[in-house]
Amino acid sequence: MVNNITKINLNEIKLSLKSQLNGEHQFINGGISDVLICLHPQNDDFMPMVIGRLLNKNHGYCLVCEGKDDGNAKNSFKNFLLSSCRKYKPLMVLELTSTNEDCQVSLVSDYGKTLLDDTLSLSSLITSFNKYGIEKVITDGNFSGNTNPAQVVSEKLSLKALQIEINEGYANKSTLNIIKIVNAIHLFCQILRKRNEVMARYIDIPLLREIDKQFATGQGLNDFEYVNSIDDIVLSAPHAKQSVFNGKVKASESMTGSICKLFNTEFGFSVIYKTKDNQIDYFNTQANQYKDTLIKKVIKPDTKLFLELHTLSQKRVQDVTLFLPENYDKEKLYQIINALNNHGLQYFSINSVFDSYKKHRTINQIKNNCFKLQICFNERLYQNDETLSNVTSALKEIISIFLD
Repeated sequence: MVNNITKINLNEIKLSLKSQLNGEHQFINGGISDVLICLHPQNDDFMPMVIGRLLNKNHGYCLVCEGKDDGNAKNSFKNFLLSSCRKYKPLMVLELTSTNEDCQVSLVSDYGKTLLDDTLSLSSLITSFNKYGIEKVITDGNFSGNTNPAQVVSEKLSLKALQIEINEGYANKSTLNIIKIVNAIHLFCQILRKRNEVMARYIDIPLLREIDKQFATGQGLNDFEYVNSIDDIVLSAPHAKQSVFNGKVKASESMTGSICKLFNTEFGFSVIYKTKDNQIDYFNTQANQYKDTLIKKVIKPDTKLFLELHTLSQKRVQDVTLFLPENYDKEKLYQIINALNNHGLQYFSINSVFDSYKKHRTINQIKNNCFKLQICFNERLYQNDETLSNVTSALKEIISIFLD
């Protein structure tokens, strides 16, 4: 991973901390404030402080540190933390403490409340720890209901916050374990800001409609176009132009191609889409050129999501229909369904029609281990700006699931 810590001087870090914490609460600037690290040592335990200092020194994270107990330290520190959060408006606050539970790391969120029910972030943090060999991670194992700084931040400011409790025995066993914890937290923060960048990006619906107007009436020079990027997301629109399916002319699905074009421009995702009307369906073209190009040139070994876009006739009752290959990650599917629900797309079906043509589906021919999904939006969702915005927002959130 980028910027991993590989070596530390533990004694040097501890001495540095002792000299800094002189009884007063401190904000230690590191330059990066989109995730604030909250530290309040208990019982003279320095291990969370060491991990926080490494995140500050090696990766630039800002620290909000509690000073020594002066009889009113708990309330004054919470106010100090709230003040820091109001000033910097972080994406998340991570509170580092210790635990003696039978685990390596315990994540405390009051059963999702302090994360504002952002289950995806919790899952991503667990995955980040797992990638560094930290497998024994529990959630809310010792949640007592007592108000901690993370809860205060969440309740008072509606900011996402999480308490990360580190097992003392595990961390003290070797400096390598400390390094793993630091690198896993940093990896999670990178994922968090990347997802936020996608979700925060405004999709200009009038611009999308203008692209669609030009795309629907224009003709490409070739049957299809594709754009490769370094990203690990691939969007496909195989019916963005007229084609024939089972001997019948299939209406143009120009909006799917327009979404591909705009998402490539805005985010740099790899795309492939049909650009020219013809009378031959794409999986019957000579040498299956569309699929051959997709599989051999667009899909890469590190591709994490292949998302094929289609349009349903507005006569159908579903808002969305999903098609999946025989084997898929069920947890990711639940997250996708949650993303659809978050944007008002609640009436959907899964693998409900055209089952006799499963063998022809692109998602069943791609051998890469990426998550493969064919998603069909009802044409009526394109007809007004609000529902079209729901479609693009749902797509952004679905994509964000795989930005890890």
